Amino acid sequence: MKMKKFFLAAGISAAATVGVMAQKAPEPCGLVPSERQLEWYDREMIAFFHFGLNTFEEFVNEGDGKAPAALFNPTALDCTQWMQVLKSAGIPAGILTAKHADGFCLWPSRYTDYCVKNATWKNGQGDVVREFVDACEEYGIKAGIYLGPHDRHEHLHPDYSTERYKHYYAAQLTELMSQYGKIWETWWDGAGADELTTPLYTHWHEIVRRLQPDCVIFGTKNSYPFADVRWMGNERGEAGDPCWATTDSVAIRDEAAYYQALNEGVWDGDAYVPAETDVSIRPSWFYHAEEDVRVKSVKELWDIYCTSVGHNSVLLLNLPPDRRGLIHPTDSLHVALLAQGLKETFGHNLLAGSRVTATNERGGKFAAKYLVDNDKSTYYAGRDGNVKSDIVFRMSKAATFDCLMAEEVIELGHRTSRWSVEYSDDGRQWNPITEATGKQCIGHKWIVRFAPVTARYVRLRIEDGRACPALHSFGVYRQSELFR
Repeated sequence: MKMKKFFLAAGISAAATVGVMAQKAPEPCGLVPSERQLEWYDREMIAFFHFGLNTFEEFVNEGDGKAPAALFNPTALDCTQWMQVLKSAGIPAGILTAKHADGFCLWPSRYTDYCVKNATWKNGQGDVVREFVDACEEYGIKAGIYLGPHDRHEHLHPDYSTERYKHYYAAQLTELMSQYGKIWETWWDGAGADELTTPLYTHWHEIVRRLQPDCVIFGTKNSYPFADVRWMGNERGEAGDPCWATTDSVAIRDEAAYYQALNEGVWDGDAYVPAETDVSIRPSWFYHAEEDVRVKSVKELWDIYCTSVGHNSVLLLNLPPDRRGLIHPTDSLHVALLAQGLKETFGHNLLAGSRVTATNERGGKFAAKYLVDNDKSTYYAGRDGNVKSDIVFRMSKAATFDCLMAEEVIELGHRTSRWSVEYSDDGRQWNPITEATGKQCIGHKWIVRFAPVTARYVRLRIEDGRACPALHSFGVYRQSELFR
């Protein structure tokens, strides 16, 4: 009342006061993503290319570092073909295993002979990393590098020590970060690397930040303090429910809580380290001809998309090149059909054009109508101090749908912590969508699927949180026939 009297005394109406407040964006709440993390989130999908000596051994996925370098001999390597596959699949970034755990390097490193310098391929004159990054640049794909911290070949040396390896790895990291243009992500696999302690990663982290300041670091275990993104705890493509972008450094170090903290994050965590969901399109990470009949189906890829991208994560999907150095036709077909199905599913929000009302609306340029305007630059927000809101969408006619998607304004931090969705024929009697009842996380994107329902009204209920809601979009959809 005092505030109202103040504005009236100043000759400003209460309505004008509301208008002024409606133009002010909500303040960020809690931890928020960096520019690197925002760019990474917007990729949504990244391709992983596991390629190396393991490709040319008989059903080997974790080489022991003893296979001869001469074994590497792709007969028709064409990284532009890889990029064409990514373009058809709508995947904007790729990560190459420049050195896997066997220690074999796909570039002519000055610091080892266990590399393409001694391969049969191109008589030792080739450089897969160069061909990869050049193809990425040609096709507008963001290039990333996996430089495996664990190195079995180096362990075979009688004078091996972690201190010597620290400098060896640093020298190779410097080669890759300084000689191949812009690198968008580097991948520090934690498998087998327990002996590599945080001080080593401190040394390596400084190299990445100095040479590639925009590079996203994937880290886990001892590299966790420097990670922009984290492993999500399994290789099945199943991020948690919830899957908070925030996590807790104590939980990550606690063996008992480790996998849950990776998979689900921590709502009130002390670090903003969102989850990257890695999975292979085949049972193995490296190509094996025996698995040509075991490539994940389009429906399986859709399931994985929903439990990764649709669980506030980014999907890192492995497409292993074969012994020719090409992506197999089955793999390329399935990811292209996934892209087609995504376009068919999310190309039309059935709530577009509906009348939208909210019990908690900031108004102005943050009105509830912006939830369905298909514009990433606009968003809905509630009033400060009110974490709840019932948002009702009235369509012009009844529609049948079996999927919904919500997107939070992640630049403003995790705000909503409980939400549900209901539907109605008349806007008075409401039926819950069981699968979308009592949900917690929204984040960058949250997708829920369910048995088809037909309704004219949909209600999104924001039931709890730490600050007023702020959402870019909300929609209901009919899944593509490719996914059913």
